[in-house]
Amino acid sequence: MSQTITVNPVTRLEGHAKIVLDLDDNGNVAGGHLQVLEIRGFEKLVERMELFKMPQIIARICGVCPAAHHLASVTAIENGLVIK
Repeated sequence: MSQTITVNPVTRLEGHAKIVLDLDDNGNVAGGHLQVLEIRGFEKLVERMELFKMPQIIARICGVCPAAHHLASVTAIENGLVIK
C-alpha cells in the first residue's frame, strides 16, 4: 500500500516550507517535493542586472544559505546560455 509522508514545518531554513514524500508499495521513495510557502522576489530584484553580477548579489540576500543561492543562480545562467 502506497503512503505519503509529510514533514511540516521544515525548521532548518529561513521561512516556511514543507516536504512531501510519496512511497510505493515496497516503502521506496517514488516521488517527492519541497514546497516553500513564501515568495522571495529575487527574480524581480535582478531584472536587467549585468548577468555575471547576479550570483554575487543573490548570494548576499540570504545569510543562512548563501552558497546554495550562488550555485542556483550560476546554474540558471548556464541553463539560459545553454552551457553544458
